Amino acid sequence: DFVVTDQFVDFTSGRECTFYEGPITTHISMAEPYCPELRSIAIEALENLKVRFHRTGTVVVIQGPRFSTKAESLFFTRMGFHIINMTQYPEVVLARELEMCYVNISVVTDYDVGIVAEGNVEPVTQEMVLKKFNENIGTLKEVVKYIIEHTPVERHCKCGEALKDARVGE
Repeated sequence: DFVVTDQFVDFTSGRECTFYEGPITTHISMAEPYCPELRSIAIEALENLKVRFHRTGTVVVIQGPRFSTKAESLFFTRMGFHIINMTQYPEVVLARELEMCYVNISVVTDYDVGIVAEGNVEPVTQEMVLKKFNENIGTLKEVVKYIIEHTPVERHCKCGEALKDARVGE
């Protein structure tokens, strides 16, 4: 499966997360963190490829590099998060600060240990993740190619206005 995420939750710590460290403060909106235009194109690409995917999903970003404990995984599941990931943050915020259009297409590689705790699923290993990722990399490349070919030259989204009224002290 693939997931075209529409929200993220940050559970990381200590990562550099802004290009604007002052003295001017910058408060960008992350209400809609992913470009709606690119999300639509990604969804269209996945539909055309006739692969299983989810149009929305909330990704919780964990510090890594370790995998989640059973307790963490159960917590994330109960909070309504759909995907656990280690790489979505801070790149999603940094892209917004640069007023870039940005989309995330997650490849579902495994069931997390929270599901293991409730059923007969093996805990995730790096080998399992890489195997599943490698099985899906061709499809992901096709999606990226489709997005590049179908992204309009002129944007109609608000991504390019992220800094408008966001800078305090200018």
